Parts: sequence; C-alpha cells; structure tokens
Amino acid sequence: MKVFELFLKTNECKKQWSVEVLLTEAKVVRKEESLLEFEIIGEDHTFLSMLREALKDQPGVLFTAYRFPHPLLENPIFYLRTSGGTDPIEAIKQAVEAISHKCDVLTDIFQQNLSDSV
Repeated sequence: MKVFELFLKTNECKKQWSVEVLLTEAKVVRKEESLLEFEIIGEDHTFLSMLREALKDQPGVLFTAYRFPHPLLENPIFYLRTSGGTDPIEAIKQAVEAISHKCDVLTDIFQQNLSDSV
C-alpha cells in the first residue's frame, strides 16, 4: 500500500513555492471491514498528525490514532476505525485528497503574496 506525503518546498532563487508529493511505503498490519492498522515506513509526526486530523473530518471515521513503539527503532503504527459502511482505505484516499487541496490553497496564497511583494 502507498500513502502520500505532502510537504512545502521553496525555491529561493525564483521566489516560487510548490507542493511536492512523494510516495511513502506502508505495510498493512491488520485489515478488517471497518479497521485498518498499518505501519508507515520512515515517517514522523509531521505527516502522521496531518493525516490523523484530515481523517477526523471524513464521514464514517470513528477513531484514528498512531503510535511509535520506539522512536529510534521502529516505524509508527497508524490505527483507523470506521463505521460499518465506510471502507478505511477509501477514507484515507479522501483524507489525502483533502490534504492535497489544502496544500494547493496554501501554495496559491504564498504565490500571490510573493507576487505582491516583488
């Protein structure tokens, strides 16, 4: 399974902001009809907090959390429980799209402010 990581990057020479999307590897630990538990390889609180917050806004999401078994030795484990009619993978896809949209809006705001200041 692949999860998207979004981050803001600046090019100081051109005074342009952009959002880069990278694929992050994830391993499913447990999958049931309304439960998904997966390990996200090489991620930290930055992306996990964004994903958790975006998932809380998705309809049908009952619970979302993550934990680091040991921050130096293991990858974080993410937990997602949905109501019976909501597929956890679809909820993640919708949350990632919401994050992407927010990043696009933020990029537009930065571009506008940079244009106004030059």
